[in-house]
Amino acid sequence: MKIFKKAIWLLAVTGILSGHACSSDNGEEPTKENPKSEVPTELTGNWMDSWSWFMQYNFDPLLYDPDAKVWFRGSYDAWSMDPRPGFGLQIDQSGNFIWTVVVSTNTGGCQVYTAEYLKGTVEITANKITFHSKVRRKKYHSVCNPGNNFDRDEDKGSFSLTFKITDGESYNGHEVKVLTLINPDGSEVAYSQTK
Repeated sequence: MKIFKKAIWLLAVTGILSGHACSSDNGEEPTKENPKSEVPTELTGNWMDSWSWFMQYNFDPLLYDPDAKVWFRGSYDAWSMDPRPGFGLQIDQSGNFIWTVVVSTNTGGCQVYTAEYLKGTVEITANKITFHSKVRRKKYHSVCNPGNNFDRDEDKGSFSLTFKITDGESYNGHEVKVLTLINPDGSEVAYSQTK
């Protein structure tokens, strides 16, 4: 059941990100700064996926290092990193963001994982976030089918998601906020943050 829930989560997150991958970007680095806006305080900080938040792992902004072009700080995979990183969305008050997603399955001894790293700026209007990616990198790794492995840049187009922030259930005596990102098709993915 745990693997099934992770697979559903993977589909939701990948669907949100992949659904917005198409753009008119010709692959060249932009010559001007991406648009951004100030971010309301309630939206800033590290928003962790449910697994990372529950395990109390910290967000690692260098899960992928775009300057050195190195994944996992040089480790074999995210689970070999020390300390183990958490995955999620980091937004600062100046309008910069980093979004990391890593999902793995292991069936019959065949580990497969997909890692995605986005970095850029955000614009906030009412209940909508527009993400302007300056860096977008994706890695796929399969132990049993290495011929399918890739590590490549993805389209850096902008995309918008509706969002809402709600109070979550308290955990270990701490108040929790939940950021829910809503895709135009209605699918949702939630991230948590301790108040």
